[in-house]
Order: sequence, then structure tokens, then C-alpha cells
Amino acid sequence: MTNALTRLVTLVFFTALLSACASQKTGQGLVAKPPSESQIESSVKDQVALMLHAFTPVAGQAIPNNTVLDVYKHRGYSPMWIKDKQINLSIYKLVDILEKANTHGLNPIHYHVGIIKHYLSLKNPTPQQLAEMDVITTIALASYAHDLSNGRYEPQLIDPNWQLDAPSNDWKTLLQMASVNDMVNSLHLLAPRSPQYQILQKWLVYYQELSKKEKDIFVTPGKPLAIGDQGPRVAQLRARLVQLGDIRFSTRKVDEDRFDKQLKQALERFQNRHHLIADGAAGPNTIKTLNVPLKRRAEQIAYNLERWRWLPSQLEANRIWVDLTNYSVDMYLNGNHTTMKAIIGTPDRKTPVFKAIMTYMVVNPTWRVPDRIARENLLPKLQADPNYLSKHGYKVFANWGIGAKQLDPTQINWRAISQENLAFRFEQTPDKNNALGSYKFMFPNRNEIYLHDTPTKRLFRARNRAFSSGCIRLERPALFAKSLMTDGKDLRELAAAMKSKKTKVLTLPHYIPVYLVYFTVVANANGMPEFRNDIYGRDKLMEEAMGYKAFSPHDSI
Repeated sequence: MTNALTRLVTLVFFTALLSACASQKTGQGLVAKPPSESQIESSVKDQVALMLHAFTPVAGQAIPNNTVLDVYKHRGYSPMWIKDKQINLSIYKLVDILEKANTHGLNPIHYHVGIIKHYLSLKNPTPQQLAEMDVITTIALASYAHDLSNGRYEPQLIDPNWQLDAPSNDWKTLLQMASVNDMVNSLHLLAPRSPQYQILQKWLVYYQELSKKEKDIFVTPGKPLAIGDQGPRVAQLRARLVQLGDIRFSTRKVDEDRFDKQLKQALERFQNRHHLIADGAAGPNTIKTLNVPLKRRAEQIAYNLERWRWLPSQLEANRIWVDLTNYSVDMYLNGNHTTMKAIIGTPDRKTPVFKAIMTYMVVNPTWRVPDRIARENLLPKLQADPNYLSKHGYKVFANWGIGAKQLDPTQINWRAISQENLAFRFEQTPDKNNALGSYKFMFPNRNEIYLHDTPTKRLFRARNRAFSSGCIRLERPALFAKSLMTDGKDLRELAAAMKSKKTKVLTLPHYIPVYLVYFTVVANANGMPEFRNDIYGRDKLMEEAMGYKAFSPHDSI
């Protein structure tokens, strides 16, 4: 069912429900006196199952119904939002929070704001209506708490290669607080605590509000603009950079139509934070990027806020952070931060997103060629040159079994073998030309992904480094290896292993979590939003799953 149809069905259903409820009369018309606590409590018990069933999941996200049911059972089905015949004022604060769910990239329609407000507008609500309001408000609270803490969408339903989902139970703890006042006041604490999330969330609000107040200022396409140029297109460029925050407001008088040094510097800042060549000239790619609408930028930020909600609420102080869209690896160890360039999987062989624990490294590793690479890469080279294996230090074995017989590659007719029939195992011996270089860093995972050295150093000079078959190649593997060792004894063992030229496994003195992450918008060192290339087309999958538009409170029923 489409989102639009879901909304329509929900609207029709609850319009009928509310009309039916509102038509309940006594002999003197609508119930005039406030219902008793026992009447409301009895109605709450009756309404919990009904309301949980009626408010079906929206957009594929399973509303935490069981948690709501458990909360009411624990309370003996006493109402949460009504006490001493009075509606708790915190419900109005909650409504205000839910109406602003769009400031986190969430849609207020998912939290039944319009329905809650309808109940609150009733002058003489019946016990059943009060019970309904109590339950639907609790459902809304639970859903928003869950979504703000863990994300609304299931990542692997969006992208099978996205395997990083670290759900938190903090939102359940919130529902166990003594009063709804505490629950509502603590809601904001459920959002990710990362400074990255907090900065991006503020930029989302900026883009949302700016797109409502102002029209996009676009730069008319044409010949490249550079320092010294003059004309109305230069004025457009300057105004757009002011709108996007790359030029701060200044009282200094400027010639808006002239491309001066300050404008060049501002354009370079824009280019840097959009992963463009920072030449300070407005060529076709730069103008195209400048003309991306504000609303589209807000959508991109919303996708990345959701990705942050899929991460643990707090990250470990010691961790390895493989930043796929930045082609880099960051090491956070013992209070020190080291970063280096990395090479990631090609778009056809995407590096997946996941978390694992690094437990050991292999020095002078032997490379056992994965079956897919053997079929698709190695076999064509063998068919072109039967001596390719001996030239590059490979051994070939009869099969993948332990103790398989080593074969003479010159006695095999490689041209007679198809990719589908290739059953040999290939291994590359340790040397300077080994595809894994001198180091392999292991964090056991079902994807068989690891970090490693490479003899092909020239590829690190490229800006976009998606060249591997999925594993991560490191620019400075020796530095990486030394950073994992905590004392002189470990370092001496590492040096001896390297000197031996033999394959040796070294267990790490401390196991370290490894995150492989994918963000297309991050906050840069200056707190500005940095928009990156969507290397693997994952934003499109987010757009399809979230059905995103510029959410506003008016989107709620």
C-alpha cells in the first residue's frame, strides 16, 4: 500500500471512529460531567488492544506495540495522561515536539499529531474518548522515542549491503519512568549524542527554514567563471554562496558583479566541502553542484541523520573508523587520532557497511584468491598468458580442500576452462608483489572483508579510490600495524615477524571495534555541511524507502 493510500485509509477510518465516539449521548446530550477514574481505567483496558491493532505500521516500520501493551499492564491499565480527572499538560508539550519531528528528518504524520489534537479539542469527552486519547498518545510517544533512538527504518530492508544496526533500549527505559512529565522532558536525550548528528540536525533545520523563506538563487549555466570576470552571473554566484553560508554577511562594500579574491576563496571553500576540485573557478560541475535545490540538500541530510540513528548511541573511545565515502581510515587509539587514505570496493563490488572486532593481524600473508576474483579476474589473465601464475608468485591446487594436491600450471589447458567450471584454488606466496602486501588486519566477519597492504601504491594518488574487490587497502599499513601494538615487547615481536619474511599471525594485545560506515553528508572541521559523492547509490535507496519530502507539521492528519 502506498503512503498516500495508507494516509487516506487511516484518515477515513479515524474520521468515522471519532464521529461515532462523539455521537455517544445520554438523555441530556453529550456527557457533561467529567468521567470517573474507574470509568477511564476500564476504558483504557478495553482500548489498548483495539488501538494497537488499528494503528498499523506505516512505511514498513513496526510500531513498538508490545512495549506499549507492557507499559499499561505494568500500570494496571491506569491512564498515563489523565490524573484527578485532569489531562496532564505534558501532552501539549509532547504534541509540540511531535509536530517538529521534521527537524530530525522524521515525519510528524507517523506520530498521529492530528488525531491527538482532535481529542484534545473535544469539550465534553466520554470515558471511551479519553481512553482512546490516552492510548494513542502513548503509542505516539513510544513510536517517536523508538525512531529518535534507533531509527525508523530497518537498514537491511533498504540495502542488503547495509549490515550495521545497533539498536538501543534507552527508549524503553524512558517509558518506564515514573511520570509522563519525565518521559516528555527526557525525549531529546534519545537522539544520537555524536557531535556529527547534532551539527547536521541544526543544518537540516537551517535548510528547511531557508527553503520556506527564500527561493533558491541559481547560477545561470554558461562559460566558466573565474577571478577577474564581471557580470550578472558573478552576482548570482556571490548571492548563492551567501545563501549557502560560504560567504558570511559583511558590512564591507563590495562590487557584487566582480569576481574578486574573496569570492574565489569562498568558492574554494564550497568546492572543498562538496568534494570538487578546489580551483576557485565556477565550471560546469561546480555550477551544477551550486544549483542543487535547498530542499534536496535537506533530504540528503535527513538520510544521514537516519544512518546515525542506526549506530550505537555512544561510540567506543578506542575504535577504527573506515569512512567509505571519504576513502579514509581513522584510528582512535589511546586518545590519539591518526588518519590515512584508503581504497574501497568498486561500485560493482561494494564494500558493505558493518561493525566487527579486530582481533589479529597476519604479517607476510599468503593470499588465497577468493573464488569470484579467480573466476572473473585471474582466469582471463591465465588464458592470455599461461605463465602468469609463475610470473606473479601464485600456486595452484586441485581444489579447495585441506591437503589438496599442488598442480603444475603449465600442464593445464586454461583456455578450455570456463568461469563456471573453474574449481582450482590459487594462492599467492608472500613477497613484495603479493596482492596483500606485507600486512593483513583481521576482524572476522561473514563478508570476509579485511584491511590490508597493497603493492599498487600509485592508486592512492587518485581522488576517488573505489578500485578494490571489497576489502580495504591502507596507505600506511606499517604505521597502522605499529599503532595496534601497546608496548615495546609487542613492537619487537612485530619487527621480528617482518624480518623473518615468513607468514606469522600476531594476536592483538587489545581487541578493537571496527566500523565500516557510509555517510554522504558530514560536518567538516569548520562545522559546515560536507556533501560527498554517493559512490554506491545508497541515497536513492533511502529516498525510495523513506518516501521523503520536505516534511512539515502540515503533513500530519
